[in-house]
Amino acid sequence: FLSSYLGAIDNPNDPIIAGRMAVWISGFFGSGKSHFIKILSYLLGNRQAHCPETSIDKKAVDFFSGKIKDPMLLGDIKRTSAIDADIILFNIDSRADATDGRSTILSVFWRLFNESQGFCSDSLHIAEIERYLTRKGKYEDFKIKFKEIYGSEWEIERDAYSLFQDEIVEAISIVLDKNPDATKDWFEKYENSFTLTVEHFAKRVKEYLDSKSKNHRIIFLVDEIGQFIGNDTHLMLNLQTIVEDLGRICNGRAWVLVTAQEDIDAVLGDIRSREANDFSKIQGRFNTRLSLSSANTDEVIQARLLEKQDKAKTELE
Repeated sequence: FLSSYLGAIDNPNDPIIAGRMAVWISGFFGSGKSHFIKILSYLLGNRQAHCPETSIDKKAVDFFSGKIKDPMLLGDIKRTSAIDADIILFNIDSRADATDGRSTILSVFWRLFNESQGFCSDSLHIAEIERYLTRKGKYEDFKIKFKEIYGSEWEIERDAYSLFQDEIVEAISIVLDKNPDATKDWFEKYENSFTLTVEHFAKRVKEYLDSKSKNHRIIFLVDEIGQFIGNDTHLMLNLQTIVEDLGRICNGRAWVLVTAQEDIDAVLGDIRSREANDFSKIQGRFNTRLSLSSANTDEVIQARLLEKQDKAKTELE
């Protein structure tokens, strides 16, 4: 993984390397897929842990310093943790909405992307309005004005926006200094004309990345995608289009890591046996494929679970 990730960082102008921005992690139950991407998410974002007993703060990368014996590997880990990245980790099954149909995976990606920026995750068009206000530098003013008018915090009430549309329109018209009737028409247009397309989503991600430093990355870590897709051709095509457009439009700055019980060839082979669809694009993007097994169980048990302090060792013996 580190080789692929850092390789793309070091070769931003190579479209082939930059386009390989997806990772397929496979392994049976108990092989550690979920644990692997969770720890990887901490490392990629260099999350900080706080110990309440000692009041010591410790970055994720610091936990590896005493465990990694290979200096080259440790160097790559430190390089990885130093890269600015937004991390979006989720279990696809727990965040999916069955009413979204064939666009379920896209909808989850978009909602989690909005949520990571502090925008509404339940309503995509409300999030777009929040994003517009943010671009205009008026989002904080809007929240203050909405509270003055309605008497409650915007973030608490926005999921039920249809109940107080008039108050929302009034607050927007004031902060943008626009005619209330024109603002109402604009608000309703957003609601009725919002398009849920993969290309639209990928362009939103690119806009966000362009507002950051050139090395900034956004990384989606999706647990149990294989189980969620199953044999559903439409869901696999939805995933393929997401990965393809993120790779094409974001030039290697948006990454997708997924876990599944089977490797990608086995999943696609099973679907191909019944449907005549071309999945060559998804295979090209998922160039990095990691297979986890139970081969190192003894190390996990001995080094991570059973290794004790000398006093405890004596007592156990």
